[in-house]
Amino acid sequence: MGKSMSEMKKRLMKNPKFQKEYEALEEEFALVHALIKARTRAGLTQQQVAERMGTTQSAVARMESGRGFPSLTSIKKYAEATESKIDINLILA
Repeated sequence: MGKSMSEMKKRLMKNPKFQKEYEALEEEFALVHALIKARTRAGLTQQQVAERMGTTQSAVARMESGRGFPSLTSIKKYAEATESKIDINLILA
């Protein structure tokens, strides 16, 4: 049986190059996680979110995969479709 994803991540994070690249994608991962969590919490499929947004299921899948970065307009539509609110925070680096 294969290793779990968390075990694999733990092993890969020991590599400084991997860790640097992984951390560079942290914001994108956070957005993807938030989108999927909102849809799951609303009990909706990607198709249902797409219909509420007036788009296609494949467009929703792209948003949730982290490929590209969706516009704020798209994020607003997604939030409305999942009956969620957007909360954006800027913090000092």
